[in-house]
Formats: sequence, C-alpha cells, structure tokens
Amino acid sequence: MSGMTKVPDSAPMVGPLTSHAYQPARFGLATVLILVCVLLLQPGCTGLKYATEERPLFSGYSVEWTSEPAFEASDALRELEAVVTPAPNNSILGRRPTVALRNMVKEPKKRKGLRNLLKYKIGSAAIYLDSVPLADINAALVNRMNNRGYFAATSAFQVTPHGKTASVEFKVDPGTPHIIRSIRVGDSTATGLDSALARIKGDPQVKVGEPYQLAHLVTERQRVTDGLRDTGWYKLRAEDLEWATDTTSGDHQVDLRLRAKVTTARAKRIPYWVGSVAVHGDKDEVLPASDTLLIDGIHYVNYLGMFRPPTILRGVFIHPGETYSMRSTDATQRYLNSYGVFRNVLVAYSDDSTRHDVLNATVTLLPQKRFSVFSELNATSQSNNFVGPGVKVGFRDRDLFRGAEQFTLDLNGQFETQINTSDGATTNSYEVGVKAGLQIPRMLLLPVLRTTRSSAPNTVFGVGFGYFQRVGLYGLRSATAGMSYNWRKNMRTWHDWDVVEVSYNNLFNASADFEAFLGENPAIRRSFEEEFILGSGYTYTHITKRRNEQRSWLSYSLGFDQAGNTMALVLGLTKGPRPEEGYQLAGERFSQYVRFRPELRWYQMLGGRGGQLVSRLLVNAAYAFGNSDVIPYVKQFYSGGT
Repeated sequence: MSGMTKVPDSAPMVGPLTSHAYQPARFGLATVLILVCVLLLQPGCTGLKYATEERPLFSGYSVEWTSEPAFEASDALRELEAVVTPAPNNSILGRRPTVALRNMVKEPKKRKGLRNLLKYKIGSAAIYLDSVPLADINAALVNRMNNRGYFAATSAFQVTPHGKTASVEFKVDPGTPHIIRSIRVGDSTATGLDSALARIKGDPQVKVGEPYQLAHLVTERQRVTDGLRDTGWYKLRAEDLEWATDTTSGDHQVDLRLRAKVTTARAKRIPYWVGSVAVHGDKDEVLPASDTLLIDGIHYVNYLGMFRPPTILRGVFIHPGETYSMRSTDATQRYLNSYGVFRNVLVAYSDDSTRHDVLNATVTLLPQKRFSVFSELNATSQSNNFVGPGVKVGFRDRDLFRGAEQFTLDLNGQFETQINTSDGATTNSYEVGVKAGLQIPRMLLLPVLRTTRSSAPNTVFGVGFGYFQRVGLYGLRSATAGMSYNWRKNMRTWHDWDVVEVSYNNLFNASADFEAFLGENPAIRRSFEEEFILGSGYTYTHITKRRNEQRSWLSYSLGFDQAGNTMALVLGLTKGPRPEEGYQLAGERFSQYVRFRPELRWYQMLGGRGGQLVSRLLVNAAYAFGNSDVIPYVKQFYSGGT
C-alpha cells in the first residue's frame, strides 16, 4: 500500500492491556500455588534464583506521553501498551510462584506426568530483561503513531534497575497529527477499473478533515473492493488496490488517492458475467446423479430425489447472464443454510473455457440425514427445595413433504420432590408433556417475500399437551395450538408474527387446602379458572452489530400480543352486550387482555478471549379487561428463572 509505513517484521504484537500505569504481569492459574508459597514462606518463591544484577528479571513497564495526542489518546495508548512483549512474569507481593515452580522442578524424563505438568504447564519460564527487544519495541511504538498520522512521533526508553529486577519506562512524543485535505478514488475520466472505482457509492470510512489513520484506510479499501466485487469484479482483492499519499502540499496535511496497483493483473481488471449455473440439490458423495432438469436456465441435478427443485431454487440468487455478485453469492449460501437441513452449502466458480470474462457457477448442497432422534437427561434443584430428574426424547424428520419441511415430536417428563422442609413433610410433583411442530421454509398463504435474502421465511405450526400434578394439592391440564410466521429483513432485523395462538388450561383435582388458599386469594383463583386463550402477537427485533469485530452493540425487541379482542368484537356485534358471566366459546369463558413486552440488551466484549458482559432490561406490562378480570396464570410475568 503506497505511502503507508510498514510495521517492522521484528515488531511484536500482543493483546491490549488496560492501563498506561506500571504493568505487572497477569495471573490466573497459579492462585493456589501463590497461597501455598505465602503460607510456607518459601524464599525461592520470588523466582529470582537465576537472576543477577547483571542479568535482571523483567519486572514491568509503563508507556507515557510527553504530551497528550490531539486525537484518541486513550485508544492510542492501549495500542502502544499492546506492543510491549514478552510480558513480565506473574507477580504478587514480589513473588513469582510459577517461575519458582519452573526453577524448582527437575527436568522430566517424559513429556507427560506430574513433573511435566508442574514444570511446563503450570510453571513458566523467567523473562529476563535481555530477552526483551527494547529497540524494536521503541521502533514499533513510533510506527504505531505513524499509522495514526503522527508522522513526526518519537519514542525513548529508560531502564530502571531494582537489584535483581528491572523495569522499563517508554516516553512517547506524538507530535502534530496530519489531517486529510483531499481524497480521490479512481479516475472518472478513465475506463475499466479506475472508472469503476470512481463510481463506488456508500458511506466512506475516510473523510476530509479527519486525522490520517491507517486502520481506516484499510477498512475503506476493503469496502471499495467489496463494492466492486458486488458488480462483477470477481478476481479483484483488496491487496490489488493501494493508497497513494502526498504530505508535501501543506502544513501537516495529506492528500489521498485510491488506485489500482501497477502490478494488478489484467484478469483482475475486468468484470465477469455468469455463464451456466448448476445446482446439485441433494449431492451424494457415492451415488451418481440420477437426472438433470433445466429450470429457468439453471441446471438442477438430482441424486436422491429428496427435495422438489422449486424448494431449492427459491434460495439460488445466481442466474445466467447476470454480472457476478459477491452479495448474491453470500445470500445464496445464507438462505439455503437457513433451511436447517444441509450440513454444507458450497458455491464455486470456474472460468469458462471459451470466454475470458465468463464464470460458470456450481451450487452444491450436502444434506443431513433425514431422520434423527435425540434425548436429554437433566436434574433440577430449586430455591424452594424441590429437586428431581427430568427426561426429554424427540424425533425429527428433515424432509416431510420433499420441501425441506422439518417435523419434530418431543416427549418430556419431570419428577420433583421437596426436601428439608421445616415440618418434615414432603411434597411430590410430576409433569408429562408432548409437543409436535412443523416448520415450512416459506410463507404459506402469503406472497413470497422477494426482498428477504438473508434467510428463508418460515411458517411454523405447533400443537402440545401438558399434564402437571402437585400431589395432594392440585393438578393442571393444558393444550395449545398455534401458527406463526418468522422472517428476517436482513442479518440485523427479524420479525415474529404469531398469527393465531389457542390454548386451554384446566385446573382439576384441587385439594381442600388448595381451595382454601384460592379462597383467600381471589385474584389467583381467577387466574386459575378454566379459560380459552385465543390470541395473536408480533415481535420486532433489531441489533446494531454491523461487523464481527465490533466490541459493543445494542439489541432491542418490541413485542405485543393480545387475546380475545377479535372474538369479543364479533360476539358483541352478533349477540349484543356482554352477559354478566362474560362471553363464552364452546361453553367456556375466554380471556381478553393485551400485553406489551419491550426488551433491551447491551453486549460488551471483555478482553480478547471471548469474554462478554450482557445487560438486560425488561419493562413488561399487561392489562386484562372486558371478558377477563385478571391475566391468565400462564401469561403472567415473572422475574428470575430456574
């Protein structure tokens, strides 16, 4: 990339630290050893057995500014601290137990066993000052500041001895940053690749008036490359483009130009078209193809006859005669993968043998096994002293009607008993349930969502029955059925629409004690009364995460559901005013309510090893009216969980 400072090959790279103050080494696995060493007062636990004043141990470092940078000082400091490597050894209260352990344990005869574990897995090698490349680190600090536009930055270091240890202080003078004065992308008066560069639109990551930053230039170059690859430039890569920089035109100002490298091959300078498209719908790695169909210009190859061709071709967004598009290629893979019936979806391109600017596409689908069974064994322990085992078994068919439909059947059971009660009495409870579901990867009865390309929209049917018995108190029976749609507008926004949800809950076998309890709590009694729930709902979910490396993002959902309102309106028009006992459906009173379910979540990445802090806010509300005095028990909100 022309005009950019290259990081020296010797410049070390490690993960970011968190403070610009003195940096002791991190510790974690040696906690027990530290405590043992402190308790036993082992002098050797300092880890200084082989250290001398002439060859001291590296005990720590700091990175400080001589004057604070004009832009993003804290981010720049974290980046500079990450350059210092190797890091000092683990240390607490002046002791280094992992180093001491390495020094004390004799060399193991085999690369396994306790001695090898202690010496090489728990123990750590001493980091001496002479093993720290101070000059290279100093040069790398300057380089990192150059990459941030501080082209006049300087750095110096000073070693401070402490007997058999030594620390290092780095002082960085950032200087004045260079500001972007002008940006030029491609050449609108030229032809070919340079002209295509000039036509790229979108939100640029590099803007006039901002400080020069190498990381932003790299991001912008990739964005432009992706835009070109979406419009035919199949063989172009980000490395085929370069930023030319000119810092001679003004006082701490820089002019930028993004252009194709002189060495970029001719094959990368031309757009490509799609020639033939072949789709292997159920590829078998052993059996040959059974037949080939030509559908809308696409060659559909059958092997096992598992899927109807229209089911698969709905998710193929690559068509003969169109320009190559990376976006259409990625959309094809995501859409077909979202069916949940393929173990792999491969899209490959090959050069046409007769035309230099034509690619032939091959989409290969490797199906999962059609039938599968699964089981799950669990145990629960609750704060109310109920403990017990549970089991769940299920069956799945991944192609019920040759349309990639997924049928599931689940059976579950749970037994719990109450222990450690104050009066010594025990209470048992058990529940059994069965649930069946059918997921169809399209929207039945509705027009096809042509704009939905990130995943297949689904129509979901479900039915279930449950039986719960609290021995000696009460029993509950429930039955549910429903139909819903779910679809994604893109990778960050999705919708769930419960078209209809029907449930019936029945309290039976209530004991005298439980009846007395309900008598003292009329609101709870009403929530347990036999009622139909006939409702619908909708949930909108959106996340702000735009890229995988993003460290923090927001997720929010807005949910609404209701029951009984449509039925109450119909009965009000046909049967007149509501009777005192309420409107009934099939001889049973039905619920009428509305619920609002907003939810907010904040995700923050912690460290560089996948740690994550998640904050969640729920402010839900429900209101019963008309045919109901209280929200049904199964629709009430709760906090906490099992």
